[in-house]
Amino acid sequence: MRVAGFDGPAEVRQIGVTVLLVSRSDRHDRLPAMVTAARTAFGPEADVRAVAYVADASPLLPSPPGVPWVRPDAVDGIGSAVNAGVGGGVRGVLVVVDSTVGVTDQDLQVLAEAGAHGVGQARVWLADGSARHGARLLRPGALPWSDDSASVAPGDEELRQMVLAARDGTAPAATVFAADQPALAMPGRALVPAPCLPDERTTLSAWSRAVADRTDRDVAVVWALERSAEAGRTVDAATVDAVSAWRDRAVDGTGSVVAGPPLPPWGARPVAPASPGVPAAEHLAWSIKIAAPAGPEGDGWGDVHFAAELAGALERLGQRVRIDRRDAHVRDDDDADDVTLVIRGLDRVPPNPASVNLLWVISHPDDVTDTELRTFDRAFAAGPVWAAAATERSGVPVTTLLQATDPAVFRPSAAATSAAAATEDAGRVVFVGSTRGTSRPVVTDAVAVGADLRVHGPGWSGLVPAGALGESSLPRAEVARAYAAARVVLNDHWPDMAAGGFVSNRVFDVLASGGVVVTDPVAGLSGVLDLPTVAVARSREELAELLDPAHPWPSPGDRAAIAARIAAEHSFDARARVLLDAARAERTRLRG
Repeated sequence: MRVAGFDGPAEVRQIGVTVLLVSRSDRHDRLPAMVTAARTAFGPEADVRAVAYVADASPLLPSPPGVPWVRPDAVDGIGSAVNAGVGGGVRGVLVVVDSTVGVTDQDLQVLAEAGAHGVGQARVWLADGSARHGARLLRPGALPWSDDSASVAPGDEELRQMVLAARDGTAPAATVFAADQPALAMPGRALVPAPCLPDERTTLSAWSRAVADRTDRDVAVVWALERSAEAGRTVDAATVDAVSAWRDRAVDGTGSVVAGPPLPPWGARPVAPASPGVPAAEHLAWSIKIAAPAGPEGDGWGDVHFAAELAGALERLGQRVRIDRRDAHVRDDDDADDVTLVIRGLDRVPPNPASVNLLWVISHPDDVTDTELRTFDRAFAAGPVWAAAATERSGVPVTTLLQATDPAVFRPSAAATSAAAATEDAGRVVFVGSTRGTSRPVVTDAVAVGADLRVHGPGWSGLVPAGALGESSLPRAEVARAYAAARVVLNDHWPDMAAGGFVSNRVFDVLASGGVVVTDPVAGLSGVLDLPTVAVARSREELAELLDPAHPWPSPGDRAAIAARIAAEHSFDARARVLLDAARAERTRLRG
């Protein structure tokens, strides 16, 4: 990577203008004329510089003669080109123009006048007739909108007024959040390094906004120029982080936007203004995104049940809910969603900037990056240990929100409702789950200590004694009956979940059923579930003791009391109330 940068601050002369011409490595043809325009505008001794950069895998073409190159080789990206061009210091005003922008000496003079007092960008028209009049932050934390609102090129009198306003320091009528086109100017005293991002618009927006913050002025939109071509968009994690830094900024407009298709490689979605159309806050439209694939292949996934039970709880609160599986994470009609809730399992889902975005990490926390956390309006995690570490690491608050159970399914009376449940699970050590492709340690250890084991789930034949084999598949109601009837239910966790304190929802299901659960160690477990019906086996010896039929456990009455507490504190209804409160608060914040 030929990335150039400087640590700043650059040496700044109090007077004069530096004109920095940045040129994609295959678009140098206009540069000689631009150099002539700059020297005509500011005198033959004008400080004019040129830097070539590679973008969109552009080829390296020969440099034309008569151009004052800062360095012989091209750098990577427009941010590096800016930094290479200013690293040796600048004069009182810095003007930056790309070789795709047509400028005359008068154009450069107007830009310089505006840049003497703050950041100024020219209105830009592209060859196809579309406009780019600066960046507006329609939604904090989302990609800024390049203002393409209808307007006409200013007439002579309007141009004269713009020049006068620039000269006397009064703010021009048109201001934007940031500049996003390479036809801009700024005071040298406020200069900061430009970020080296692959996306031109975000590079210029982040850089110009940082400079504007140092001048304590808005970014002015002045003059009118044409541009022959615009760079393609590449939005990676670094670009997303740059945009996320604006999550606490005030909205520019109503806060209502429509979202475009995801931009590669990260998947962030551009926005454009929309009419407000705010529905009643009591009846929001929710989209719950899960990683399960569509059709029978995904029907057995745990997050399908999780999402369905949460959806039912939200609907009981008057919300409208749909569940979107992997193939529907981005929909053509999702501008109508008021809330996007991502139940984070295997898949990272791009937020929908047209809605409030909530993230709930319930599994595979090691796959969740800090950048992902920063892209959501609120982040929750079912592991308190991981949530605390992620908060400190990412700089955004991650709230603990434990997994949950459905007391309508998992309840102490579940076993009594089925004659069949009286039976083979009653009084035995029960495990419900798949092999995950191999025997699970808690099951292997239970077999080794001679437990009266019964295992339900696919793939166990040959891994446990024949007498321990139960059903290859159990409906949810039958799972509840097995938990309620068992003497002890076994539980285990993925290593990253155990380390982060992610207590399995199986634990809540067993407790809500009035059962007893023996689990492997989970960080911080005693801090969230310090109950006599939850025991941790740290070794095979401890497991043998806990699975001994003579081991004392709480009475049925005590278990029922614990089940009632779990139903009240750890139900999907309780979790839905937390999520709804967060959605309403964020909706209010985002709409200013």
